[in-house]
Amino acid sequence: MYNRVSEKIIDNFISIIGKENVILEEESLENYAHDETPLYYSKPEVVLKPVNKSEISEIMKVASAHCIPVTPRGGGTSLSAGAVPLYHGIVLSLERMNKIREVDEENLMAIVEPGIITGLLEKELAKYNLFFPPDPVSLDSCTLGGNIAECAGGPRAMKYGVTKNYITGLEVVLPDGTVIKLGGKLLKNVTGYDLIDLFVGSEGTLGIVTEATIKTLVRPEIIIDLYIQFKTVAEASRFSIEVLKQGLNPTAIELMDGDVVRMVEKYLQRRVPHSEVDGHIIVEVDGNDKEHLKKIWERIGDIALKSGALDVLVAESVHDRERLWEIRKKIGDSLKAQTRIIAREDLVVPKNRIPDLIHQLKEYVKNLNCALYAFGHLGDGNIHTDVGCTDENLLLQTDWISQMRKKMYEITIGLGGTITAEHGIGLSKTPYLSLALDKKTIELMMKIKKEFDPKNILNPGKILSDITAKPCNHSNRL
Repeated sequence: MYNRVSEKIIDNFISIIGKENVILEEESLENYAHDETPLYYSKPEVVLKPVNKSEISEIMKVASAHCIPVTPRGGGTSLSAGAVPLYHGIVLSLERMNKIREVDEENLMAIVEPGIITGLLEKELAKYNLFFPPDPVSLDSCTLGGNIAECAGGPRAMKYGVTKNYITGLEVVLPDGTVIKLGGKLLKNVTGYDLIDLFVGSEGTLGIVTEATIKTLVRPEIIIDLYIQFKTVAEASRFSIEVLKQGLNPTAIELMDGDVVRMVEKYLQRRVPHSEVDGHIIVEVDGNDKEHLKKIWERIGDIALKSGALDVLVAESVHDRERLWEIRKKIGDSLKAQTRIIAREDLVVPKNRIPDLIHQLKEYVKNLNCALYAFGHLGDGNIHTDVGCTDENLLLQTDWISQMRKKMYEITIGLGGTITAEHGIGLSKTPYLSLALDKKTIELMMKIKKEFDPKNILNPGKILSDITAKPCNHSNRL
């Protein structure tokens, strides 16, 4: 189906990017054989670390000519196996392309490379009193290129939107090595089809982003967080809906169910307030007028207490806010340390169906002798549902996991939702795409993929199942 990377091709890559940036050692290759998705693994033949668009263009010309699959990779934090090189071949790591090329304070724009760590980008922009709103929980390790590939969101998405709302220009290398430029420092642009939005969220299957022009915002002067506990997820959900109905526009409304909080409490070895109850909420508000902001958080507190909240804790200092958010940000580490995670989902339903979703999934998974841990973005209906199992005998029989995931997706779709909100389809959800999309829609997506990547060499096997059995002409074999 694809050709292997020969010694002659390796020599070609060395001439393009230098021997030190062509990784062949087995131990090093292991690091690029997986991302943060449970159960998926496939080792590349070589890892390449280019530093500019010209090098990437030359690499893609070689890969295209010799029919070698290429898997672009940012920080390796994908939760849908998007960075796993299914057909081995080349992993194209963008980690060296990590610069901010320009911060344009007058136009509130920045031009950045794809390998920059999202958290570092935030710190650098803060020097100019600016910020890039998308804030995935993995921002200390994920990259902007990965955020673009997945159209990442995060807690602040409810107020500020997701990655696609802040990308105004892209430089992209196509699978045949051609370089194209789209958009620029423009807030309005309807010149032809919107190809920028096509690339954002395409998971590295259509082209490789080598530069992005991003819209930034002026940083709010004041940020306040509230930690609120309810007896049930249903009470927490009703509170969230009421806050939004009253137009209070918080930055984030995050949910952690009781099972999650109790796991975090054990992991951090510190008491979490009212950890015995099941509906824990973090509400964030921001702005520049402290008196106005105080009125907003007081109204939110009043709504919480009227909705059955046990307590409303206010965190104003940076230290108190970080300590509060630590509970949310350490969920992944807590679950990894205390159970075997076999699925990490990011389901989305209409906001008022969240309690039904969590209840139905917990009951279903419990019957499989596993546990479901629910947390996520209550304000926009996006709930992460990690499934943990400790039964070693059960874990030896992995066939049932795909059936479990299928049932979870069917429950979600039955509640008016869909199978991913911000983690993408990647490799892990490809078998289930037809549950969420009709046949004609998938056919249109396949045509788009074929138009951009007729040889199917760029991140093959992701989003769409193999679109052709023979993507390359056999005359290209070495």
